[in-house]
Amino acid sequence: MRATALWQRNLLAAVVVTCAVGVYLGIDFGPAWSAYRQSQTPSVIIPAGSSGTAGGQTWRLTSVKHLNRNPATFGAQLPAGTVLMVLEVDRSGSPSGDYCTAVLTDGENRWEAQGIGGFSPVPPSGVTTLCHQPGPAQFSFLLPGDVVPTAMDVTHNGRITVRMLL
Repeated sequence: MRATALWQRNLLAAVVVTCAVGVYLGIDFGPAWSAYRQSQTPSVIIPAGSSGTAGGQTWRLTSVKHLNRNPATFGAQLPAGTVLMVLEVDRSGSPSGDYCTAVLTDGENRWEAQGIGGFSPVPPSGVTTLCHQPGPAQFSFLLPGDVVPTAMDVTHNGRITVRMLL
């Protein structure tokens, strides 16, 4: 009789501990997991040649250029075996006012857009590189020459706002 009561008490304690650990994990890791998922899953995926709406704006990839030399007449040449990919995006609608960044991916690897002072060409008048103003945006990526990217992700505060397929 005593062994049965001990067994039942241990089983009940195991269930209580399992529930407590589950609640702890949900509370402690839930927000971090949600933030991670938002950094990996885009709000909108726009097929190549199409436009889509995300974040109160309509997005459309308008130009993709591959450069094999530094677009500036001064400064260092591109590293051997690399190419500079310049993408222009047309945006209409009201921007959120937040700065954005862009990431190029081939499905396995990710490359962040070049910052100011890198190999980026100077954007034309009225074109931004940070999405904080309305209108077109330009993003530049220094890539290995043999890479074939499949999509560009535009992120705001670490969350993928839009994925544009190339």
